[in-house]
Amino acid sequence: MQNSKDLRAISQLLKQAQTMIDKYNLPPQKFLEQLGLLQSQPETEIVFEKTGGRFHLFKALEEAKERVVIKCPWASDRAIDNDLMLRLNYALDQGVQIDLGWGYQYDIGTVIKQDRHGNLTFAAEAQYRYSAMSKLFQLQKRYSDRLHLKLTGGHSKYFVCDRQFAYVGSHNILSSTIPNLKIAYPDLQGDETGTIHRKLDIIQKLINRYDQAIDLTNSNMLSTMRLTA
Repeated sequence: MQNSKDLRAISQLLKQAQTMIDKYNLPPQKFLEQLGLLQSQPETEIVFEKTGGRFHLFKALEEAKERVVIKCPWASDRAIDNDLMLRLNYALDQGVQIDLGWGYQYDIGTVIKQDRHGNLTFAAEAQYRYSAMSKLFQLQKRYSDRLHLKLTGGHSKYFVCDRQFAYVGSHNILSSTIPNLKIAYPDLQGDETGTIHRKLDIIQKLINRYDQAIDLTNSNMLSTMRLTA
């Protein structure tokens, strides 16, 4: 009986907390932490291997309410597989805005070009680096109000989930596969390191950096413009 009473009391408290969150537009995680209903998370933590970055990318797409920002130079079928496409579609169906910055600076104007109709093309010898772009272009057509692709250049890799957390690391999150380890010793190709940040000022800096980056999609000076992302 006591357990039932406790559960009812907790349920009532959670309902009241949700009402406060909705009424005053409070950040849910921080508010619940202050009430003692949710264990606080570290402001910064290190994640290892390709699985660490991919896990948190999936988490971002599954939990975002407003916006996900993703920045990665390359986009290949090796990483943008059915599992990731499923989560991209899910987030977009939930009304989440996804901003995706892509393109390596030394590929712009060489590997990545525009034809006379204004369509982006990819040189055959390096097409594997961008093998998933056709899927992303099609997805952008379906969700033109929510999925925004920006040709930014640069070499950085990061993503941001709302203003809840951000990942910054070495892992090419949109182009490299998760290794299927069938060996006893570490897979050196899967040796990646990244950091998860939950401090608002760091998250905002990454958002600002992406928003301020120039979109080079329709530029006639792709190889000479200064890249910032």
